[in-house]
Amino acid sequence: MSQTPPDASLAPPGGAQIPFPHGYYLPPPLPPWANPRTIEYVEGDPVPRGYEFKTRADRTLVGAGLVTFGVPYALSFTVASIATLGDEDFDQFGPLFIPFVGPMIAATTLEGAEGSAMFWLTMDAVAQVGGLLLYVAGFAHEEVYLQRQFPVAARGAEAASLRAPTLSIGASSAELRWRF
Repeated sequence: MSQTPPDASLAPPGGAQIPFPHGYYLPPPLPPWANPRTIEYVEGDPVPRGYEFKTRADRTLVGAGLVTFGVPYALSFTVASIATLGDEDFDQFGPLFIPFVGPMIAATTLEGAEGSAMFWLTMDAVAQVGGLLLYVAGFAHEEVYLQRQFPVAARGAEAASLRAPTLSIGASSAELRWRF
């Protein structure tokens, strides 16, 4: 059985509390310009000082919609451009220049479009319309975020005059100042 020596102090329940060493201070808060410009907002989180709510279109959906529409339309446009170099084929391949419904119109105007040609024209139309739907959904769904706000302080006439560059040329030196 071990006993504690009479001069040893017992730690309080929950663990020992160690005081900060002398001369230790908490670091100062970061200046406003060092904080991130935008922060993703999660519902229920507190809003940090210096930030305010902003909304914007969901950039992921908008970007996905543009890519989903753009790639198939660029392929259709390229095929239509190459095929219509000869003026006699414009009536058949010309509808491919029209976005969204062009591939379906081309499916009816192309002579001998069967099997795989119909499949790829249908897939082209579906991908273009799907890209349009993703693009519209991106603008319909707003993303909420926090944006840092800069406090605007009143400044004197001297500070306002320094916003433009100032050039001073002396006998043996030159100086350029620009405050912004």
